[in-house]
Amino acid sequence: MDEAVAEKAPAATLYLIRHGETEVNRRNCVQGKRIDPPLNERGRRQAGCVGERFRSQSVDWIVTSAALRAIETGAAIGRHHPAVPIDSYSELNELEFGDLEGTHVTAGYNDLVALWDNEHRADLAAPGAHGESPAQCAQRAMPRLQAIVKQAAAEGRRTVCVVVHSRLIQILLAQILDGSLATMRTYKQKKAAVNTVDIYVDANAEHWPFRCVAREINSTAHMPDDVVSRVSSATSLQRRSRLDERVRFEIDNDGSLVLKRL
Repeated sequence: MDEAVAEKAPAATLYLIRHGETEVNRRNCVQGKRIDPPLNERGRRQAGCVGERFRSQSVDWIVTSAALRAIETGAAIGRHHPAVPIDSYSELNELEFGDLEGTHVTAGYNDLVALWDNEHRADLAAPGAHGESPAQCAQRAMPRLQAIVKQAAAEGRRTVCVVVHSRLIQILLAQILDGSLATMRTYKQKKAAVNTVDIYVDANAEHWPFRCVAREINSTAHMPDDVVSRVSSATSLQRRSRLDERVRFEIDNDGSLVLKRL
């Protein structure tokens, strides 16, 4: 960032926040655009910690995806700021994982993510008719994020909380900070993590009409250790697969999630 931009106050500060844990997360299953569970008990505690993180801070706008888990996490911030508007946008939903939605991460998801992150195949779509690639997800989400930032800057909304999803945050940060999806893996997200990005209006910026400066990435400092989600190692995931303990979540006719053991 050049010194002329650094001397100015940011037009807005964007807090990109991942939602709290759900039962689908806890069971290491794929949770994308179509799988829409509520937060579980740990996830509600995590959301409460996010709310406390912003309790004494000025918040001008809360934005979430249209997914229940993001809406519930955003509401935990809103409880401390009852006069602040909360808006939800479907363009900010998680990437659509196609046929992998609801499956255990060892059933194809880990291989797909390796291609995205290690082979830089951001154009590779998840399997199935509805599967998206990171590039396609960026195409629908980035215009909405740009509209949010433009509106915030125009209306003097200096602090904007955007509560969304893990892969989407990786996509957005890679785009606004680096201008390339090749760096997605740099921005892996824990449940209920907070990312702080200052937004400067800059007509000479390379990627969009703002220059973005990260101050905080994947922070869980607002949560005690017993609330942070436990992350399963690759070894433990493979062991669970060999022991035939894999599960799958399917969407029932009434829209509810059904847990099935394979």
